[in-house]
Amino acid sequence: MATELLATASTAANSADIVVAAGTPVIVMMKDQTGADARIRILLKDEDGAYFDIGELTPARPALGLSIAGTYRLTRVAGHTCGAFSG
Repeated sequence: MATELLATASTAANSADIVVAAGTPVIVMMKDQTGADARIRILLKDEDGAYFDIGELTPARPALGLSIAGTYRLTRVAGHTCGAFSG
């Protein structure tokens, strides 16, 4: 069942934390994007609570599997409409 992570909009926004357990990958996907420049950054949280940029979702690569155990967050880049969900 799909779960909305970021509602579709064009403003900058962060998702709630996405916890990936060992052996239980999570697929994240961009949705409702407009324009080739839509971007959602993928961040990984370290042991001190800081987030680090590790990749992105784009119209050319709208889905990725998060398979390494950890806590992630999606961040929509302002300027182009898009949202995100997990499935």
